[in-house]
Amino acid sequence: MHSVLASDVPLGPFEGTPITVWSGRGRQAKLHAAPSCSYLRSAQADERVVHLDAAVVGRMCPQCGTYSSWARLGTGLAVFLDTLTGPGLLRELDRFRDTAESSPDGEDVRHAAAVLYRSVSDEPADSAGRDEAEDEDVDGAWQVLQEARQIRESVIREWRDALASMHRTHRQLALFPWLRPWAEPAIELKARHLRGLQDQAGLLVDRDVLLMAAAAAQAEEPDVPAEDPAFTPLGAPSEARKHLVSLWRRWSSAVEDSWDDPQRHSYLVHRLAEGMGSRRKGRDQMLERGRAVLADWEAEIRSAVIDEHGERILVARLPHDAAKLGARSSVLDRLGEWELGVLALHTVSTVWEPHSVITVRVPEPVAARLLAQRSGLSYSEPEAAGITPSTAGSHATPGTGLGPGVFDDTPVHRRRVVTVEHVRALRAAMRDAEQLYAVFSRDAGLEVVSLSTLEQRCAAGWQGSIIAGASDLPDALFVPGQPSGQDEAQDGAVWPERVYDPHHEEFGRRLSVAEGERVLVRLCARRRDTAHALRSLALARGLTDLRQLDNAGYDDKGNPRRPFAYAV
Repeated sequence: MHSVLASDVPLGPFEGTPITVWSGRGRQAKLHAAPSCSYLRSAQADERVVHLDAAVVGRMCPQCGTYSSWARLGTGLAVFLDTLTGPGLLRELDRFRDTAESSPDGEDVRHAAAVLYRSVSDEPADSAGRDEAEDEDVDGAWQVLQEARQIRESVIREWRDALASMHRTHRQLALFPWLRPWAEPAIELKARHLRGLQDQAGLLVDRDVLLMAAAAAQAEEPDVPAEDPAFTPLGAPSEARKHLVSLWRRWSSAVEDSWDDPQRHSYLVHRLAEGMGSRRKGRDQMLERGRAVLADWEAEIRSAVIDEHGERILVARLPHDAAKLGARSSVLDRLGEWELGVLALHTVSTVWEPHSVITVRVPEPVAARLLAQRSGLSYSEPEAAGITPSTAGSHATPGTGLGPGVFDDTPVHRRRVVTVEHVRALRAAMRDAEQLYAVFSRDAGLEVVSLSTLEQRCAAGWQGSIIAGASDLPDALFVPGQPSGQDEAQDGAVWPERVYDPHHEEFGRRLSVAEGERVLVRLCARRRDTAHALRSLALARGLTDLRQLDNAGYDDKGNPRRPFAYAV
């Protein structure tokens, strides 16, 4: 299985859909989605309309079958094909099914775990009086520790990526349920590999370290010994207090989001000596006292591990749009070390349908932190999330999914009611999905809205259908070439001069449709999206509430979403 669409992939309701292809001469010539395909070597390519089926898929050239859209942008078939090919579902089904050659084996993982949780006191001492042989011992132990850390990071990263891949796979299959029986063998391989990765990741995370990290996150700022004579090199007691409080914050921040024992963060004591020369009077005594202060803080949170704690069951929901369909990013990529460690060690089950839900059994302090912190995952008690043992393993009832008739690919009278899942699928599959759409509902009639507004309405239960997007407006309404008034010189001012005399022949021209199009074309000079900008402007004139244009939110990179080109 790979990213190119194969003839054995069920096409479902899209089978038989007319598509336009190009091919060279010959009955067995490969079919191409565009005449510009580099695999189309014939100088004279024939354009024709065929009905999509297994035979057509089998003849499609590999490049077009992997990266090209065979349907008009924004249609249901385009969303289906774009979700399958390229970095989409077919690739996800082929990933994380077995162990990579570069992955550490079980023996390497067990050895790394033994090294990682060996007591710091068992390692060679770090003192000024070491001889050369002791220096070599320390360097060797440090190298072994670094290699163990690299194995831990590699295993947990692979487990996290496999979990994100499984999430994307199920979200994509939810849109096209007829693919699920065909995909089940690959999903079972992915699930088996994911369980093995979690077992390995769990070996590399220590329960007590997670508990101490939870305690550090909830600990209050301690009283620091600012007046201790050992901290005189830091200045007056008020200055010493600032440095010691800063040390506490750095240390607690490092401990609360780490897989390492708090002892391994004692190096932070050297922050106190920043800017000091190595021969500064009292420097060594200050660092020695600082290590003792760190040891006191460590003992305080270590006491939380000694106490017995009950356990709680929590569920974490992965948001619907956390795994962009076909994208490589996931909400799991933004989780810190501590939270990933909790999931790796304490996950007891994962249910993907009808919602993506991870169930964890964690000690009380860990549960308290998960419920209180901000995270990309939403943690709650099972009952509060509406999940009970009787529903935890239930599957969604198979539906029709995303087929023809949701977008502009059927006659209007055959359009289906659009849902929030449809909108999210469209947004994930199209680079310029954030545009204006003409929609119809029984309550409000015909309206023009942005995609973000439509998504909010669907989430709130709005019942309506998409009539057309800006890219779907008929070409006949936008004659190729310049709009009216564009035969004039292009070296003048973009914006027309204001005319205030009501008797002047140019009075009011700047408010006309033609003048708006003229200005827009000038602003879009030498850009490829001029035609789409003109269509967006035409739809924007139908907006009854211009505040919708500022309601599109932001994308994953923090950039504002606009329903049309900035020039509009």
